[in-house]
Amino acid sequence: MKRWAFLKIVLIFSSVFMFIQLLIWTKFSSKEIGEPNHSRVKDVIKALVNVWDHNNAKLFLMDPDILMEYMEDKADGHTCGSFCQSQKKLVTFGVKGNVKRSLRPVFHRLRSYNFAVVDSIDEFPDKVDDASFHVTSHVFLQDMTHPEPTIHILVLYERAAGFLWHSKIQVASSDLAFGYDAGSYKNFDLEPAVIDGISLYIPKPVDKFLNSVPQSKYIECDQVRADNFHKSYPPDVSTKAQHFQRKARQLIAQGKEVFDKLGIRFWISSGTLLGWYRQCDIITHPRYVDFGVWIKDYNPQLIPEMEKAGLPLKHLFGRVNDTFELSFQAGDIKLDLFFFYEESDHMWNGGTDVKNGAKLKYVFPKFRLCWTTLLNLHVRVPCPTLPYIEANYGKGWATPVKEWSWKDSPTNVKQNGFWPKDQWDDVIQIYE
Repeated sequence: MKRWAFLKIVLIFSSVFMFIQLLIWTKFSSKEIGEPNHSRVKDVIKALVNVWDHNNAKLFLMDPDILMEYMEDKADGHTCGSFCQSQKKLVTFGVKGNVKRSLRPVFHRLRSYNFAVVDSIDEFPDKVDDASFHVTSHVFLQDMTHPEPTIHILVLYERAAGFLWHSKIQVASSDLAFGYDAGSYKNFDLEPAVIDGISLYIPKPVDKFLNSVPQSKYIECDQVRADNFHKSYPPDVSTKAQHFQRKARQLIAQGKEVFDKLGIRFWISSGTLLGWYRQCDIITHPRYVDFGVWIKDYNPQLIPEMEKAGLPLKHLFGRVNDTFELSFQAGDIKLDLFFFYEESDHMWNGGTDVKNGAKLKYVFPKFRLCWTTLLNLHVRVPCPTLPYIEANYGKGWATPVKEWSWKDSPTNVKQNGFWPKDQWDDVIQIYE
């Protein structure tokens, strides 16, 4: 009986203690979670912007979620939204870094204003004035008076090919908007903006920047693989090979300028892609350069714009809705342009045999596009790249083949019917 009475008293006291704890937790959690996060995000960002040394590097907002909200709030005329209503635990800003200028003075200033600073260091991929540099790549800040949000500062550097680049972060978090992969962007300007009463900078134009974020993944050419390849197959340094390399680079640059002007996404394909993947260079024995383009991106202004750029049409095969292919002449070499069609489980581009009107179909696994550098030019490649290469060249892609038949050699080629003879004048056009 006494034992039961004792347990009863313990249970009563335990219940009262738990009730008091619940009241305390409810009171403080409502203060921490209810009012809170909204004003904390704004307060932390305001403190950061106020103490940042913009003379060293301009800080700009690049968080996609908040920039999207800012654009919506601006359109709706809201005066408090993007920061005031934000529940984010991590907000991303950016700076354009300089490999020769340290950000340490900025960090020292932040620490003196009660910010905790953690940064990561990476090797910059390009040499500058024949010297290698290690650079600050990612910075994480926390206002010691407010545990949330954390500020992620992404440091972007201009590469030799003229684009902005950031490294992949070593330890990724699900909250990160940037850093799961290395990224690259066409250089952009900054413009002042006022968001929830805070004056700061944002990319200009912001909508173009936001559209580029999902397509920003950057992959370096594998120099180790290229070096191993060249141990077995030394590069051709003949005058003829060097001439082709210069002409090929010029042609890619010309084509890129026209395609970029028209807003047409293109990627290096076929033998041009194989050269990049295998040897970080261009294969010098062909007399052509290969581009791939989604057929949905085709613009009828492409042919006149290419001809205006001094690249006349060499041939036109097929129709836009079937096996379309273009080729443009550039002196003694040409640019072959293959259009890709998307099916439910694969991609394909077509080819036409001018001798008999046969249609060919080259089948590829699904892929997306990533950025890279070839001949110091900023270009896209299919990624993942290896399945694309193996579809075209099989498992033996690492061994050079000088005798290549476009209609027999590829491992992914299939017969796809014939063009009727009465249509040949339309679907097989060759210009001298």
